[in-house]
Amino acid sequence: MKTNIIKLVLTLFFVSTSIMSGTEAAGESEVLPDLVLTVPENQQYNEYLGLTGEVGTSFYVQDIQADILLIELFDMYCQYCQREAPAVNELYEMMQEISKDGPVVKIIGLGASNSQFEVELFRDIYNIPFPLFPDKDMSSYRALSGEGTPGFIGCRLEEGERPTIVLRKSGAFSDPGEFLYELIEKGSPSEGRRE
Repeated sequence: MKTNIIKLVLTLFFVSTSIMSGTEAAGESEVLPDLVLTVPENQQYNEYLGLTGEVGTSFYVQDIQADILLIELFDMYCQYCQREAPAVNELYEMMQEISKDGPVVKIIGLGASNSQFEVELFRDIYNIPFPLFPDKDMSSYRALSGEGTPGFIGCRLEEGERPTIVLRKSGAFSDPGEFLYELIEKGSPSEGRRE
């Protein structure tokens, strides 16, 4: 009886902590949907993502060469996304640094209800250094079960395995370093890393 009460209290604590922080660990069995994007014109983006297809052709998100992928759901008109942009840029820089010796961690952005023009405008205004993709019809947003913007979905991309969602976060994160640590802790592949 006493053990059950302790388990209940601990469960409630972790659930309330998760709700208050807006971060949830996704269930291990939650498979990343087959998201199809278009190979960008920017060659630096293609090198960053590890894509070799022709510009304008389609690719699956799981084709991105990374151990862990963070997908940011944003909207150019969202004031919270605008405010969060410098912290997300800082997170990207930290990812670049840690990927040199640790797991390869990358980020892309999906512009919910945004056209290519709106995505490019957001990128230019806020100096976004990583690839952003339009999601004008919000099909990717819905497939990912988005809950507002900004939103962040952490994915484990292991070769030979179905990509899984390991982390969900609605709203801003308080500290880029802490958020990256949590993402790596939950998303690290079980063996090795991609080269």
